[in-house]
Amino acid sequence: MQSTKQESDFETMSTDTKHILGIVGSPRKCGNTDTLVDSVLAGAAQYGAVSEKVILNDLSIAPCRACNHCQKGGKCIQEDDMVHLIERMERSDIWVLGTPIYWWGPRAQLKIFIDRWYGLNPRIFQGKRIVLTIPMGGEDSHYAQHTVGMITDICNYLGIELIDSVIATGMNGRNSVRESSRMLETARATGIKIMNTK
Repeated sequence: MQSTKQESDFETMSTDTKHILGIVGSPRKCGNTDTLVDSVLAGAAQYGAVSEKVILNDLSIAPCRACNHCQKGGKCIQEDDMVHLIERMERSDIWVLGTPIYWWGPRAQLKIFIDRWYGLNPRIFQGKRIVLTIPMGGEDSHYAQHTVGMITDICNYLGIELIDSVIATGMNGRNSVRESSRMLETARATGIKIMNTK
């Protein structure tokens, strides 16, 4: 897992410091999704946030088995990297979720990760906030409507606050976001916004 600051810093900062976890659902490192998430984290860091970032494709997170063991035993039966990721989720105030659009929906890595939320204790979601970042090749934001709608409904159901969504249309090339000063500034401004939102 990658960190934007030392993990020890993340663990020992005062309770007044906002802890932000970037979660990248794209397998492309340094690609458009990764860059958007980094830009949001950079904006938040300007105002003192402590953050870390994980690339879901680097982790071993198995799909939900629909076995309902979590409902009987209190936790998922699968012992994989989700166990450690839950710890990071718990100690973070804000999650920055990033995914490209594949066939009008989120990337498989992000969907598998979210499906595993089914087995989590509901207290994990209490007081959490989310920023959604979505780059895509299409020129119209309607291509992201199902993904945005899914995350919105999930947040409403779990009592999570969806602070903002950064939708980057027309990002056809691997480095399109990196080459767009407008999108970089939009994402950075979103990071600043979440630090100034109570």
